[in-house]
Amino acid sequence: MLVAGVLVARAVVKGNGAQANAATAGFAALPSPAQTPMSDAVAKPAVTDAIKEIATLSELNTVATDAIGVFVFMPGKGETAAKAPAAQIRGAVRTMEPQLNGGKIGIFTLKTGSRDYEQVASQMTVPGVLALVKGKGMSATSGEITETKLVQAFVAASSSGGCGGGSCGPSSAGCK
Repeated sequence: MLVAGVLVARAVVKGNGAQANAATAGFAALPSPAQTPMSDAVAKPAVTDAIKEIATLSELNTVATDAIGVFVFMPGKGETAAKAPAAQIRGAVRTMEPQLNGGKIGIFTLKTGSRDYEQVASQMTVPGVLALVKGKGMSATSGEITETKLVQAFVAASSSGGCGGGSCGPSSAGCK
């Protein structure tokens, strides 16, 4: 199951290879034909223990600027953030943050029905959790969400290269 999650995350990252190369300091995001400008109302909330709902993964580059990594809950169709395995996610954050030398990990929920949600949900079992590490990669876990699985997903995401799952395309100038 974990291997399937990693393969899904890599497929998403590979499909976004060019964008990942351009923004290696940010979180991996899904490609979109036209980015909609963010309103001032979503300017830059602080990363906290609260589970904030986002509409696109690219929003993480704005709302999680102080975070080294994030967990993004992917609810099942018709579910909300209320169904998030919050205790397990917070437990994983408490386990990981002391190892990050002052780095923070954010917690978010991707809105069901959004374009990114549909794209990711078509490649993984939902409900599930994506672990994303800034400038690195992402990894998914689903099924029974445990603190151990979340820590493993975060470690897998931090081990991934920022160049589309470890491979740089011929059009790139190389991994940075």
